[in-house]
Amino acid sequence: MSPALADFLALLAFAATGVAAHHRALPLAEWARAAWPFLLAWVLAAPFTGTWRRRELGPLLLTWAVAVPAGVLVRFLAYAEPLTWGRLVFFLTSLAFSLPYLVFFRFLAGGFRREALP
Repeated sequence: MSPALADFLALLAFAATGVAAHHRALPLAEWARAAWPFLLAWVLAAPFTGTWRRRELGPLLLTWAVAVPAGVLVRFLAYAEPLTWGRLVFFLTSLAFSLPYLVFFRFLAGGFRREALP
């Protein structure tokens, strides 16, 4: 499995878990609504961080640190969600739970390689 596919599947699984936790089901429309801001931010950030070219943890962490906050921001702007304490909790939850999904799916895709020392 390619790193890009692993990342997409991880973000889709992350969104599915969140939707199912709130709706006790997985309506396709809600899943798409939850996933697309994160997928968009990931696709825009990945070429600049090298996360799909290099199978290393560092680029994945950098992409995660950029794309997840950007995905949350895109979601807030796209749906005109007010900034509340609940949104702060959503942001922190997104950071906390997306990373384990990403790392797990990357391991399924073949793991990480250590960076070559100069």
